[in-house]
Amino acid sequence: MSTQPAAIGPFANMKGNDASQIKQHEWLKIAILGKPKTGKSTLMSTAPKPIRVYDFDDRSESLAGREGLFILSRPTMLDVEQDLSIMKANKLKNLPLPTTVAFDSVTYMNRAMEEEIFRQDPKLARTIRVGNSTVMKIRNSWDVINGIQRYVEYLIGEFSTLGVNIIFVFHEKDEKDRAESKPDETKYTGLVTTDPQYLQNSLSLFNEVYRITVDGNKNYKVQCKPNWDVTASTTMLLDPEEKPDIMAMIEKHKKRRAELVAKGGK
Repeated sequence: MSTQPAAIGPFANMKGNDASQIKQHEWLKIAILGKPKTGKSTLMSTAPKPIRVYDFDDRSESLAGREGLFILSRPTMLDVEQDLSIMKANKLKNLPLPTTVAFDSVTYMNRAMEEEIFRQDPKLARTIRVGNSTVMKIRNSWDVINGIQRYVEYLIGEFSTLGVNIIFVFHEKDEKDRAESKPDETKYTGLVTTDPQYLQNSLSLFNEVYRITVDGNKNYKVQCKPNWDVTASTTMLLDPEEKPDIMAMIEKHKKRRAELVAKGGK
């Protein structure tokens, strides 16, 4: 949309857009939080298909038999960048794109981003030897964390411009209270957050933030709105808790939206 200066009125000569003329996008940006083995990948697989899945956790067997998924296990960030270039070219040619692109999970993608940063600048890593022959690279600068944060922002922005749904799956952890914690004692806020916690701020870039949980009776539920332990959120007309089915959630939203419009709402 154009950002030409307004011609008249209180915003004359100021650049910007009239909010009343901005159309809400149909595609979704979804972050899924959850503990291990709580159905995060299964929830992701219920999104609109076809879905391009980047399986950083190397657990494609958990999605075995599900239709509409095209999975790349243990990808590098160069693999992701190559796909992004292909999708951009296909969009220009009016060729089909995936309806949804999913990163599962960001917790392990974090390691792939580290490796790419180390490849670009080896000075940002130090090496340690494990056993007789295995060498591991460990970040030695806060610049690596800054780079990972920017990398996540970049991926969200670039894939969003394609007009596809994007899903980032995070393992969750208890949120550390940085103000109250001491070197010899860790304090917690009582909330859950992303693992790693330094990617917490990236949640503000998603219009949907869901937390999936399961109880001892294998009852799965998706928290869509804030409660006492998670700052979940949704732009859709959903209940605070929903069953783990993204397509069903979308259909519920569309139905409620249509009912609201029929009653004269916006």
